[in-house]
Amino acid sequence: GSMTGTTGLGAGIRLAMTLQRNIMAAARNLVDRNAITRLSHFRYAYLQCSSGGGGPSSRRVVTPDGSGSNNQRKDGTAGASSSASSAQKTDQYYHVFAKPLVLAKLAHFLMDMHRENGKWTGGKSRPLVLLAEKPRSGTYMVVGYEYPEEAGNVVRNKFGQNFEAAAQSMKGTFWFDSFDSNVVEVAARDVQKFLEQLHYMMEQA
Repeated sequence: GSMTGTTGLGAGIRLAMTLQRNIMAAARNLVDRNAITRLSHFRYAYLQCSSGGGGPSSRRVVTPDGSGSNNQRKDGTAGASSSASSAQKTDQYYHVFAKPLVLAKLAHFLMDMHRENGKWTGGKSRPLVLLAEKPRSGTYMVVGYEYPEEAGNVVRNKFGQNFEAAAQSMKGTFWFDSFDSNVVEVAARDVQKFLEQLHYMMEQA
């Protein structure tokens, strides 16, 4: 197949390269913003739609009813407004990460990056939970990812049972992936409570 056409091998390779660039950019953005939070039993990070490419000064959270609001950052500075076209482009960018496989690839990349620099190894090692916003449906795609301490080892992902236990312990709206138990879609209004319950369930285990 042509390497420059819109179909076939060339298109597939270009798509894979674009996806990898998006993963690297998202990982760099999360690290630069110190957006990955460490708890006792796991780390977590939100990927939220932004009106300015996900930068720290331009965060726009889309509420479940579809309305947008400029949120303040953790440091207290207000989010900046931007044009609708910019917001639409960014919504499309973040929509990529609302897919479980892509979100898992991002988690794996983040794990690899931090393990290579020695930050997430040994006693500092934690599973990673990524939560990607889906503004149109007012939900978050949530993926739990565990990385083997030794490269090449197979680790049984324990998030499936913990995800289910956390969901059963609270009133909320959840959609579980029938093929992958460490994936769950959570209504935006319930996602923070879900995280808290997940940590509580792992604390009790």
